Amino acid sequence: MTAGTSGPGRRKVLGMMLAGLAVPAVAAAPPAQAQRRVGVASYNLYLGADLQPLFTASNQLELVQRAAQIYGGMEATNFPERAGAVADLISARNPDLVGLQEVALWERGPQNGALTVTYDFLGLLLAELAARGTPYRAVASNTNFTGQLPISMTDQARFTDHDVIIVRDDLPVSRLRVASPQSYNFAVKLDIPTSIPGVAFTVPRGYSTVDVTVRGKTFRFANGHLEAFGPAAVRNAQAQELAAALAASPHPVVLVGDMNSRPTDTSGAYGALRASGLSDAWLETGGDPNGGWTSGQTDTLLDPNRIDHRIDYVLGRGVDYVSVEVIGDEEADRSQPTGFWPADHAGVSAVVALRP
Repeated sequence: MTAGTSGPGRRKVLGMMLAGLAVPAVAAAPPAQAQRRVGVASYNLYLGADLQPLFTASNQLELVQRAAQIYGGMEATNFPERAGAVADLISARNPDLVGLQEVALWERGPQNGALTVTYDFLGLLLAELAARGTPYRAVASNTNFTGQLPISMTDQARFTDHDVIIVRDDLPVSRLRVASPQSYNFAVKLDIPTSIPGVAFTVPRGYSTVDVTVRGKTFRFANGHLEAFGPAAVRNAQAQELAAALAASPHPVVLVGDMNSRPTDTSGAYGALRASGLSDAWLETGGDPNGGWTSGQTDTLLDPNRIDHRIDYVLGRGVDYVSVEVIGDEEADRSQPTGFWPADHAGVSAVVALRP
């Protein structure tokens, strides 16, 4: 799905033409702005299961049972297979930078024993990308929620959530250089009490940034994930913190990520980001204000397409947008052989142009 269109099928429509391009001094040479076009993308990989049942368990036994169900549900949604579907989508567009959310690390081991990594979402995805001839490397990562619980009388498991920025690993530094990686957790976190004495959960969220230089022009690339649950005040405070941090950047900014806030949320997180001077690539390229949906697939990833709202974005300040496309929302994008949707979200891919 590409900005400016709606309805079924793959649509490819370029955004508004960039204004103010100078006629090149040498006719054969591309304009300076064309030389500074950068492909970016955002994809929430889906950690593999819904954690919400943990938070409503009424006793320790129920907590263990629900933890086991979550671990089993994660295995059932088969990220090793889904990683291939996500890699197909990214590789076909080969963006310079990708912001990933819900990059899960799952570990398992005996009670009171050492844990072993069972599913490393980042490693699996990078391997699939490399196998397609489009190698990427991770350049920044922030750690969010982590939890460790028994899943049986004998076993325990741990889940750790990351947001990760990956960058193409096949470009010379003269073409693209990444520096100054920074990672943060938001000051405001979601605290979840339970009815089990002594058991409560705290859910950190965060964001990462890198400074990217393309043919002598630098911009700040940021990737974040705002709170999805609990009081909207938590998410709104996180958005305000993120907006203030990016407003302090001495460079133009491109922010990607899952903001868990719809465009109609003008007094909430989306509104705070827009009020800080960040423009919405989908809208700037003529996308349907009621389209561009990116979220809503069911937990099993096997049902018909349920995507029905937009919460994943490419936002920017001091850049122009060439094109924007929603990816991973078509039947042809499903994994093989099972037919999972690549994630419970679709991704967003865009081309931005740095101003001279």
